[in-house]
Amino acid sequence: MYLRIHIENFALAAALRFQPGKQRGPVALVDHQGRVFECNSAAQGKDILPGMSMAKALSRCGSLQIINQDMQAERVAKRLLWNVAWQITPQIELGQGQDMGCATLELVRPDFQKLTLQIDRLLSTLRRYDLTARAGLAETPEWAVFAAIAAERSCFKIIPNKERAQELMACLPLPVLEALSAEHCAILEGWGIHTLAALAKLPRQALGERIGQAGLQAWDILNGQEKRRLHFSEIEPDYSQRFDLEDPIVDLEGICFLIQRASESLELQLEQAGKMARSVFLYLKLENGRTEQKTIRLPEATSRADLLERLLRNYLEQLRLKAPVCVLQLGVEPVDPLSRQAGLFERSVRNPWRLQETLDQLAGLLGPDAFGCPRPSDTHHPDRFRLEALSTDEPDTHSNSSTYPEGPPEMGPPMRRFYPPLAAKVLIRKGRPVHIATDIVQGDVERCNGPYCLSGDWADKEIWALAEWDVEITQAGVYCLRWQKERWQLIGAYD
Repeated sequence: MYLRIHIENFALAAALRFQPGKQRGPVALVDHQGRVFECNSAAQGKDILPGMSMAKALSRCGSLQIINQDMQAERVAKRLLWNVAWQITPQIELGQGQDMGCATLELVRPDFQKLTLQIDRLLSTLRRYDLTARAGLAETPEWAVFAAIAAERSCFKIIPNKERAQELMACLPLPVLEALSAEHCAILEGWGIHTLAALAKLPRQALGERIGQAGLQAWDILNGQEKRRLHFSEIEPDYSQRFDLEDPIVDLEGICFLIQRASESLELQLEQAGKMARSVFLYLKLENGRTEQKTIRLPEATSRADLLERLLRNYLEQLRLKAPVCVLQLGVEPVDPLSRQAGLFERSVRNPWRLQETLDQLAGLLGPDAFGCPRPSDTHHPDRFRLEALSTDEPDTHSNSSTYPEGPPEMGPPMRRFYPPLAAKVLIRKGRPVHIATDIVQGDVERCNGPYCLSGDWADKEIWALAEWDVEITQAGVYCLRWQKERWQLIGAYD
């Protein structure tokens, strides 16, 4: 069995996918010669036909929307078609030339119940990407073409046997058969032959004597005597999408629309290859010659287009472009899906994508250096720390190092630090504190250990030195007292 997928007005549909404001009303696609190449049904209702000059088409419909043929958009749509068809079978022949928007699939002993669901899903996927298609299933590739032509929009038609094929061919005109030229069709119509079924009933030898090899080939096709061998296509994986824009984009919504379309194509490509995206790369070229590029490591590997679009939108909302965008390129780094089992005591982020969006929004409001995860600096100063960017990456499952050290803890009891430290009045007797008064605690010192002297950064301008005591205040608890820069401070309380 053979399955034929046919996308209506393929070149026009491919170009309209990147023209969000021209989805309605009469639309015509013009080629490099300025002639109408394809047009939608609304334009055909205004007597606009392919091959017509642009001036003549505008004279017939003043509200006609004109868009130029976009070969790059056609290649993207062709890859979309191949990726969607690959989900049924890898034996795919992609059309060329006038059949650019067609694909023929060879199916070996198909399960019709399962195949029906797969074809419905295929047509629904193409419709979601603004590519309206028809499908036909038959015993030969040519009969599958007839079935696809006769099918309704976004539906498929099955020709299970020769009798049903003859019934269908009784409704199809001669020009449908590509083996017949316009001259051959005119000769046959002069004989009173107007349908493919009538042509199939003629004697084969007599038809060949009068028309030649084309007549013999047409008779064999219509009667199922010839099965054309398919030339299977293979498209190399491409995990990037590039748009060279004739009309530069100024607003954020226009850029996000192109990113959405590119993400959809990349999602299908990743699913077809069994991969997931680990990072995403965005490149923008402005009209003034400047470029903006950003590589974002994803919180977790994914192939979902909506998550990629949301993450890039958060980045673009923080970006201030001083000129329109004329080139946009979006790419992903493909990786194999990682399956892992979380440890019993392991804590992970419940929704890493939501956390990443929140971090991006905070970066836009406060700046990327205003928040993070505190880490101790490489110094002996007890209060020095740095902020590191919060990571939503998955933990390294290949590390053999233990998270928890063996043996008893090396540190003493935890201390709750006061930020900022509390100013204190201290009474000293024989070089040791005997009474402390602060805003939150005051009393006599029962026991005291110290001083513990620290200093550092002698080669720098900011030399620091301090002395600390661990003091127990009557009926109050144990605290850390510091002498630094000629003043006393209470810096924390021990638990």
